[in-house]
Amino acid sequence: MLLFAHLGLTLIAARFLRWIDPRFLAVGALLPDIIDKPLGLLIYGSMGHGRIFAHTLLFLSILTATSLALRDQRAASLSIGVLSHLLLDTIWLSPAILLWPLLGPFPPADSLDTLSYIEMLLMGLRDPEILLPECAGFIYLIYILRPEMRRLRGPAQIPTTLSIWERF
Repeated sequence: MLLFAHLGLTLIAARFLRWIDPRFLAVGALLPDIIDKPLGLLIYGSMGHGRIFAHTLLFLSILTATSLALRDQRAASLSIGVLSHLLLDTIWLSPAILLWPLLGPFPPADSLDTLSYIEMLLMGLRDPEILLPECAGFIYLIYILRPEMRRLRGPAQIPTTLSIWERF
């Protein structure tokens, strides 16, 4: 999954859970990639190592335990967003990553430079299992943002974050 699927499908799935803070849910839906993509490049020198620490059950457990200890709606929303990300990534198909460090080190990954990584992502859009969720997520994000776009009368008027999330 890519950006639109993670973000849009997570927001769709949680639409009826009124206690969730959609802003933190959205950040949580992207957080594993926000953490792991740069770390994979820094630690392993390759964009191919984009699923490491934040894609593990350990990371999710720490976030969930923190949200329970704090009894904080925002932290819980963040944890649910991360859970959604892991589900959408079908991370259970990579048990060495999901259960790290129990099954040993992270598995080796292809050595990719940034351009090759972007090319790989774009080639993935040929697969309906990737393309259809991306399109669904994108359409939902447009649905959320459409009323704000209509209100724009000029470049000086910018929609407020709060008004966008009220429609969520």
